[in-house]
Amino acid sequence: MPRAHPSSRHRWFDDWRGACGPALRNLVTHVATAIDTHELSSGLRARKRKAIDHQHHSLAVEVVVANLAHAVLMPPETGWLAVLTGNGTCGFTRYDNPAFGKPFRTLLSRLGDLGHLTLRPSPKRGEASSLAPTESFSALVRDAGISLADFGRLGGEEVVLLARTSVIHRRDERVHHREMIDYLDTAETIAMRQDIRALTGFLAAADIAFIDDGAGPVDPHDRSMRRHFVMAEDDPLSQRFDRGGRLFGGFWQNLKRARRAGIRVDGEPVTVLDYSAMFPRLAYAAVGVQPPADDPYAIPGLEGHRKAVKLAMNTLFFDRSGRRPSWPEAEDPDAEMPPTWTVGRFRAALLARHPALRNSLGAGIGHRLMNTESRIMAGVLMALMAEGIVALPLHDGLMVKMPRAREAGMMMGMIAREITTFELPAA
Repeated sequence: MPRAHPSSRHRWFDDWRGACGPALRNLVTHVATAIDTHELSSGLRARKRKAIDHQHHSLAVEVVVANLAHAVLMPPETGWLAVLTGNGTCGFTRYDNPAFGKPFRTLLSRLGDLGHLTLRPSPKRGEASSLAPTESFSALVRDAGISLADFGRLGGEEVVLLARTSVIHRRDERVHHREMIDYLDTAETIAMRQDIRALTGFLAAADIAFIDDGAGPVDPHDRSMRRHFVMAEDDPLSQRFDRGGRLFGGFWQNLKRARRAGIRVDGEPVTVLDYSAMFPRLAYAAVGVQPPADDPYAIPGLEGHRKAVKLAMNTLFFDRSGRRPSWPEAEDPDAEMPPTWTVGRFRAALLARHPALRNSLGAGIGHRLMNTESRIMAGVLMALMAEGIVALPLHDGLMVKMPRAREAGMMMGMIAREITTFELPAA
């Protein structure tokens, strides 16, 4: 189902955030009781809810209270959470929490009546509403002694995600649109889901912490993992899982590189291990050719511009037209291609250095390379978990405590060979 865009970059309301610690559970009970009392005293409800409706109501209260309390401890940058309050037209999908439906807006209204939240309705169709905890609710959270350890995940959350991406034109601008695909389960998706949930459970039980560095709050209990697969806009197949598939989730993935020094596993600092020049090496493996021994990103004339070469190569791997007119805007200034290096000039230099990759450029193979990368990383993580080694995934790399780095590096090499039959250096 399509997801509406927030009017500004608010953090999204999390439909699956729940309460696991006693302090937060007590607050959920307190709020639920206050809602019942308010409805009865004001005549807003004349009879009890049916059993299933009561179950959904209780879950919805838990999720809303958990989101508000989490926003108190981990304030969103804008101060608001983007939330969808529409009734929907297509029914529930595998991605939806069944506790949320038509009564959701009523619940938010009740919480507003009680002074627990402020709600800004959607300004127009296609945009999300937004909500924020009030100061009085924030005081309840602080008085209850709630900590980040009190939050958990509800059961039933989908962790294997499939989306179709497309570009739509809105107000003279190109907007990337994502439609979630409500796929049918297969033996493959069931196995992936079991693996991801096992990994999340393993990480949830691990001794993982973050040393406060004064650069803003970090939630070291955020360890839930998901795999994201994508389909092209014009893909005729109803579902497929050979594009994308990277693991997302975990507080460490969004941490800036410098802040990762604060991560501790079993009380020890971590080190980062990643595959060297993974995408070009996977592209070589896909055509069955051994890559050059030196750095694939070393292009004559672009010495000192390795980040720019990496971004440019990836751009051509993802390009599906073979006629890209210009480079995408780089977020990192160091990844900007020198002005005289046009797409055509770079492509010629790249093919002079890597002639075996001629048919790989402009063929839209990027998401398939990403899928191979994700299968390798998923295999490495499951193998390390079987050995009791805690590893925190970073797409084409991972973090482990320093004493286990040698074992983890060997496992990365072994799994990569099993999947690609080629050597993929990891360090």
